[in-house]
Amino acid sequence: MAQTGKWMRNLTFLFLVLTIAACNPNKHQPVVVKLGDAPTFNSDTAYSFIEKQLAFGPRVPTTSGHQRCGDFIVSKLSDYGLQVTEQKDTVVGFDKRSFPLRNITGSINPENPRRVLLCAHWDSRPYTDQAKENRSDSLVGANDNASGVSVLMEIARNLAQTNPKIGVDLVFFDVEDQGRPAYEPAAGPDDYGYCLGSIYWANNLNGYKAEYGILLDMVGAKDAIFALESISMANAKPTMLKVWDMGHQLGYGDYFQYNRVKPVYDDHKYINEGSDIPCIDIIDHDATTSSEFGKYWHTHDDNLQLIDNKTLQAIGQTVMQVVYNEPGS
Repeated sequence: MAQTGKWMRNLTFLFLVLTIAACNPNKHQPVVVKLGDAPTFNSDTAYSFIEKQLAFGPRVPTTSGHQRCGDFIVSKLSDYGLQVTEQKDTVVGFDKRSFPLRNITGSINPENPRRVLLCAHWDSRPYTDQAKENRSDSLVGANDNASGVSVLMEIARNLAQTNPKIGVDLVFFDVEDQGRPAYEPAAGPDDYGYCLGSIYWANNLNGYKAEYGILLDMVGAKDAIFALESISMANAKPTMLKVWDMGHQLGYGDYFQYNRVKPVYDDHKYINEGSDIPCIDIIDHDATTSSEFGKYWHTHDDNLQLIDNKTLQAIGQTVMQVVYNEPGS
């Protein structure tokens, strides 16, 4: 009887464990922390920055819209009082064409040895290659990635007004979205031609270090979902969970979900591979689509009507709160 009772107790315990796991398959409970004195992110201002970028037209390298948008980013960061540097060179795309590269960095507290990297790509795609028709049109790119740029710019405005305790570098990567169109077959895995700006940046750091990085890509769509992307979890799990937990603590749990999803070959991949900076990707995820991005992705629907201030607010306030929660050096 004693053995039978022990067996029954073990079976009951196993049943409870399996039941709890079924209710919470990710088995992560958000960590609650004392909140630092972060300013309030203004989603209306961020939205206006998206409008401004779209007004320039396609932000494709070698176009006037691209030149004017880059000048706008530099001008605003300088007006806010950030230290602005530009990384310029020439890179070669998938079709052997040369692109002028213009990575832009705005720095707060440049003398502080403790640094955090916030980044986004600022160029737009030259094709709507996931559309059903007119696939050679340039992408408007409201969400991909005027949204990420706009969130960084609003964060920059706040950083300049309310100094954080650490150093922050906001990097705007160029030539991210100039890869081979989907309707042209690639010759191999290295023939896609994406993320040329971040690859160049990671290979030319000149001693730059940051404790971690946060990449923003497609962060403004209505009802967006942001999941735990696998490359981020493999290389920067503590940072990813810190950001997601903060999102939940601030009341944005509907956006920050703890399900783990397949790798996304975005700028963060090359930051993780080319530097010692563990970097995560906050990127819209839609499991109902074959690409696992939104149905708007690389189509004509990626326009201003797609953008929702609530999503911008959730991402901007969460990332900003993470920065302001960092202790000083």
